[in-house]
Amino acid sequence: MKLAVWDPGEPFRRWRDALVQHALELGLAVEVVDAVADPDAQSDFALVWKPQRDWLQGQLGLRAVFNLGAGVDAIAPLLQQLHPGVPLIRLEDAGMGRQMADYVAEGVLHAYRRMADYAESQAQQRWEPLPLAPRSSFTVGFLGLGQMGLAAARRVAAMDFPVLACTRTGQARHGIDPAWPLFGLDRLDEFLAQTRVLVVLLPLTDDTRGLLDYAALSQLPAGAHLINAGRGAVIDQADLLELLQSGRLASALLDVFAAEPLPPDDPLWRHPRVRVTPHVAAQTLVGPSAAQVMRKIAAIERGDIPGGVVDMRLGY
Repeated sequence: MKLAVWDPGEPFRRWRDALVQHALELGLAVEVVDAVADPDAQSDFALVWKPQRDWLQGQLGLRAVFNLGAGVDAIAPLLQQLHPGVPLIRLEDAGMGRQMADYVAEGVLHAYRRMADYAESQAQQRWEPLPLAPRSSFTVGFLGLGQMGLAAARRVAAMDFPVLACTRTGQARHGIDPAWPLFGLDRLDEFLAQTRVLVVLLPLTDDTRGLLDYAALSQLPAGAHLINAGRGAVIDQADLLELLQSGRLASALLDVFAAEPLPPDDPLWRHPRVRVTPHVAAQTLVGPSAAQVMRKIAAIERGDIPGGVVDMRLGY
C-alpha cells in the first residue's frame, strides 16, 4: 500500500523515516510518498495538513485521510465535497495534550498572579505589590472538552483552581466522568457568568463560528480573562478588542485567529493586555503522530474502525 504525506512545513524525510519505522514494527508493508514533490502519485492513504485542492481531487483511490492536527475545519468540507464517503481521521492527542496543558496552565497562572498588571507597573517604574484573590474564587471555565480540553482541565484542577466545563451537549463522553460541573451550550450564559478565566478549545463548526460575540463575552464577570487555543473564528475579534479596551475584560492570551498569520496591522498585536502566540499551543510531534497513524492503518487493514473518525455531520 502507499501512504502520501502532504506537509510542506515539515521535512518529508522525517515523516518517511518515522512512518516506515512504525510500519515495520506492526508488520505493515507501506511505501511512503512525498505528495508535495510527486503530486501525481496515487495512494491508498493520505496524511495531510491543508493540502491543495487539485492534489486531493486527483487522488482517486483513497481509503482514508489522516489530518495532521486535532482540528479538522480546514480539510473536512473539502474532503466531503471531493470524496464523499472517504473517512477523515484526526490525531488523538499524539503528544499534543501535554503541550496544551502547559500552555493553558501558564495562561491561568499569568492571569491569577496579575502579571499583566505588573507589566504595566514595570512600564511606569511603579513598585506596587498587588493583592491576590483567593484561589478558590478564581474559577477556570473550559469551553470545549475534547482531548486537548480534558488534558488542560485536569492540569488546572490539579493546581487547585475550581474548574467548570461547557460542551455541545453538556453530557460526559463515554468512559469519561469529569469531577467538575458540566454545562451544555444551551446554558452558555450561566456557565460564562461563573468563569473568571475562560479557556476556549472548541472546534470550528457552523454552530460555534462567531459564538463568542459582544453579548456572550459580556456575560463573563468584570475583570475576567480569556485564553483561546481552539479556533480563532469562534470569537468575534472586534468585539473582544472593544471589551479589552473598555477594561471589561482584563486580558487575553490568543494562539489562534480568524486570519492566520495575524495581519501586521491588526490592533491585537499592540494591545497591552493581549499576548499573541503563532498557533503553537499544541504542535504536531512527528514521532507520536507517525506511530498513531500506523496503528490506525493497521486497524483498518484488520477490518476494524480506528479511533478518531470524524463525524462529518458535527464537524469533529
